[in-house]
Amino acid sequence: MSRKKGRRRKRARVSRENKRAMVLITIVVILLFFVLLFESRRLYSRIEANEIHRQDLEKQIEEESRRTEEIEALREYMQSDDYMKQAAKDRLGLVEEGEIIFKVR
Repeated sequence: MSRKKGRRRKRARVSRENKRAMVLITIVVILLFFVLLFESRRLYSRIEANEIHRQDLEKQIEEESRRTEEIEALREYMQSDDYMKQAAKDRLGLVEEGEIIFKVR
């Protein structure tokens, strides 16, 4: 009968150890779950912030593209004869043949 008592004690000890291990594993899994939940929320907020930043950068790109087109159009105009004539009239006071200049006193 002493053998049976030894086996029972051993089984009871193993059973208690298994329960402790299961409780510890459950606690670790729950902790990991909450850590992952927290990290996922933090990553989602970063994704949203990056999306807003990306949209702002796209707007800046559009504005700069429009500005580049305006500068290119001005550059082409400044190379034209019309611009050179207007600049000569404005800066040098030159007139074309047949033009009459009126001066205000």
